[in-house]
Amino acid sequence: MVYMGLVMGFGGIVWGTMATAFGYPIPGVIPYAYSFITVLNFLYFSKSKNFKVSSAIQVFMSLLLPFLFQWSLGGFLSSGAMMLWAILAVIGSLSFYDTKTSRIWIALFVGFTILSGFIDPYLVDFRPDLTEQIAVLFFVVNIIIISSAVYFLVVFFINIRDNANAQLEQQHKELQQSQSQLIQSEKLAALGQLIAGVAHEVNTPLGAIQASIGTIRSAIKSSVRGFPEVLGILTMEEKAIFFMMLEDAFNSTNNISSSEQRMIRREMVSKLEDEGFENADELAEILVDIGLYELKDDYLSLLKGPNVSAALELIYNQTEQCKNSDNIKMAVDRASKIVFALKNYSRFDHSGEKTEADIENGIETILTLYHNMIKKGIDVERNFESLAPISCYPDELNQVWTNLIHNAIQAMNNEGRLAISIKQDGNMARVDIADSGKGIPPEIQNRIFEPFFTTKPAGEGSGLGLDIVRKIVEKHSGTITVESEPGKTVFTVKLPYAN
Repeated sequence: MVYMGLVMGFGGIVWGTMATAFGYPIPGVIPYAYSFITVLNFLYFSKSKNFKVSSAIQVFMSLLLPFLFQWSLGGFLSSGAMMLWAILAVIGSLSFYDTKTSRIWIALFVGFTILSGFIDPYLVDFRPDLTEQIAVLFFVVNIIIISSAVYFLVVFFINIRDNANAQLEQQHKELQQSQSQLIQSEKLAALGQLIAGVAHEVNTPLGAIQASIGTIRSAIKSSVRGFPEVLGILTMEEKAIFFMMLEDAFNSTNNISSSEQRMIRREMVSKLEDEGFENADELAEILVDIGLYELKDDYLSLLKGPNVSAALELIYNQTEQCKNSDNIKMAVDRASKIVFALKNYSRFDHSGEKTEADIENGIETILTLYHNMIKKGIDVERNFESLAPISCYPDELNQVWTNLIHNAIQAMNNEGRLAISIKQDGNMARVDIADSGKGIPPEIQNRIFEPFFTTKPAGEGSGLGLDIVRKIVEKHSGTITVESEPGKTVFTVKLPYAN
């Protein structure tokens, strides 16, 4: 508005002076009046700060006064088409209003121009006695000043646009950095929630390793003393049976439930009683503990012999070493899995570039970290199709699975069914995470992705989790939706395969 006022105000002074110098002071009042009204309008704006009124005044008189000046000079030819100055008002209105409102001003400009053409023959009496050179001068001055004004006005707009774009780009970068920091902050917050559970999950296998090592040490000591003693008292036939039973015990499976063991024990007691063993219960207990679940006829001569207790005790010590070695291996595998999951979760990719990643691995990482919470009363149902890796930001997607799985666990109060499915849906990878919790009330379902909206008690949630999830999914050009009713809530995430 100021730029337009200064340009046209300067033109008003130039044209007022020219009109007065050529002996036409009355028409010269009009351009002078424009400059004077512009000053008053600026003073009004500086005090009232009412841009809407000031801009309307400036555009209106910038449109009207050039036409009045042209009419007072007798029309198109004698004024040098002074109405061309009004085009600056139309251009200026584009910066003040939306394009729809600006159409009103261009319509007024066209209307005044048509009116000027209609009344031009009737303005002959008002035409000053100008020479052809002066009339041409008016045209030249008009064309030069208006073209220059339009040029610099366009340049001014372009500079504003470029500066605005640069500022917008900078703000976009800052927004991306803020979002990245927010995601990392949420990840660290979730990691803090996991620490206690992860510590417990690591301590459990460590405790199993420690206990197994103590048992192995004790069994080794007993074996060192027991082998010479037992082999020294057994006959050749008993030695053969002893090593047969030892080999069968080594090859026995440990994947038998307690209920299965009780059933095997009852059957073995019955068979031992049929063979005439008075201590059938005690003997069956030892054989099952060793891992001998079938009473072979070849065993009977050793079991009925006088050295059965020493032989079975030595076999028991040997099998205990195997069992505890297996326990150590399982514990090490479990601890390694937890450490690997924690390492994958806590890493942060600074490259800012997409990489190929497997969705299933990411979800399994989160399930491993939440195992301590899940194992207390949640049944996890996996329905994973084998999908090709997708191009994504893996650490950010892990944050999506973390928030959705953690919310599901909380919604169920750590008891219920967590169903996760991965499948292909057209050219999209689809992940459904369903819980058997109380559900999301219908009246707030459309608000759960709003930032800072949370239904959790104060101190338990920032209200940013699902907002971050939505932003990450949209960053991957994907979608996230929710369907909820009491007893079943399903979050569906779809991610495209294309980059």
